[in-house]
Amino acid sequence: MVVSTRAETLRRRLEALLEERSLLAHPFYREWTAGTLSRDRLREYARQYYHFEAMFPRFLSAIHSRTDSLRIRQLLLDNLWDEEHGERNHPELWLEFAEALGLERTEVVGAQWLPETEALIAHYTRQSREAPIAEALATLYAFEAQVPAIAWQNIKGLSEHYGLRPEQFEFFTVHLVADVGHAGAELEAMSESCTDEEGVIAAAETACTLLWSFLDGCYRAGAA
Repeated sequence: MVVSTRAETLRRRLEALLEERSLLAHPFYREWTAGTLSRDRLREYARQYYHFEAMFPRFLSAIHSRTDSLRIRQLLLDNLWDEEHGERNHPELWLEFAEALGLERTEVVGAQWLPETEALIAHYTRQSREAPIAEALATLYAFEAQVPAIAWQNIKGLSEHYGLRPEQFEFFTVHLVADVGHAGAELEAMSESCTDEEGVIAAAETACTLLWSFLDGCYRAGAA
């Protein structure tokens, strides 16, 4: 009973934090949903986000490799499989979306990272390799728990305002469902491994700050 109460308290605190720091409140996503975001900003986002997406399996793998709990390793392995297996893996689906925006694959894969992109990826790399397991998981959760709602609004904007067809934004369709399960697994794993609730909340909050900063960078650079 103590364990389940602690897990419920952690869940509620994380949900409250993510509601307060919701990425959907950022001007970048608000304009995307409304159809007022310029295609230049969308293209810059596509260039930058690819590198975070391509690194995400490595974040999962790093946590997996240093986790003693078999159950947590299994949960992470399911997520890693979804991200990376097959020819049409998640980075590949993102490149297809970038092509639909008029970008060449080479300019996405070879794009120079913005400072905010570099800071985000560096932080996620450090957390996945060095932070206590529960805090590393909270860093992932701060992003993946928001993805389904973001994906829904992205799809709405792309179909209603940018003239894209469903086969051109399959990346987002996949994430409507996939990251519900991933976030749930991360929450379960956090509850099992958490020894410092305040550290977990702080880790999620820092991740939110850097994710907001990433969107700031894309928004600013796309206007140049």
